[in-house]
Amino acid sequence: MNLPTIGHSFEVFDTINSTNMYAMQCIREGMAVHGSVYFAHEQTQGRGQWGKKWWSEPGENIQLTMVLQPLQLAPSQYFRLSAAIAAGAYDFLHHHAQGGWNIKWPNDLYWGDRKAGGILIENVMQQNQWRWAVCGIGINVNSTRFDPALPNPTSLSLVAGRRFNAELLGRSLCVFVKPPLAAADGAPGLEPHSQRLQSGAVWGGAAAQASSAKHNSTLPHTKCKRARPVDSRRKW
Repeated sequence: MNLPTIGHSFEVFDTINSTNMYAMQCIREGMAVHGSVYFAHEQTQGRGQWGKKWWSEPGENIQLTMVLQPLQLAPSQYFRLSAAIAAGAYDFLHHHAQGGWNIKWPNDLYWGDRKAGGILIENVMQQNQWRWAVCGIGINVNSTRFDPALPNPTSLSLVAGRRFNAELLGRSLCVFVKPPLAAADGAPGLEPHSQRLQSGAVWGGAAAQASSAKHNSTLPHTKCKRARPVDSRRKW
């Protein structure tokens, strides 16, 4: 089945509660489309793994969500999707500032021993089928100020020694995620990416098998309340 390209629809919000929350709202209302990406310059309720708050300087960083339909993957193959997203993020970072990048399994993006970003994947299950994956990615791009609670943060700008356009980099990230994601989905002609995912070539630290149950959501039968109103949105 041919699905739309990642980032075919790239919606930009000046301010939103959470891009992951907005994506979940679209799924509930039957408006979700595979490959849609929601990018925010500011999130008021951004969060990371295990419900931790994700603080980010407004307008300086990548805060986006990709909406995916993992049609070729069973729920037990959650690892393949998670690994593909992480590998794409790794390739993106390495392209813009070579050397020193690694992934601390399952969701942290590091330069050396300094954290530069993270990934949060929330799955929607329906009738024991894996219907949707809501993939939130946060990357420190131009930040020089960080949450005091973070012990060792860094940003792409600090590593590369120059500033970037965060929105343009968000679009670039979609391009880098596509090949490993296609490999995870079993698309032909992508053996190098598939082999790399299986070998763990980009991982730092211990790569442990993650339980998908901790990341799953069940699609409710009742209509949910709408997300907090969006202040501004641009669709390209």
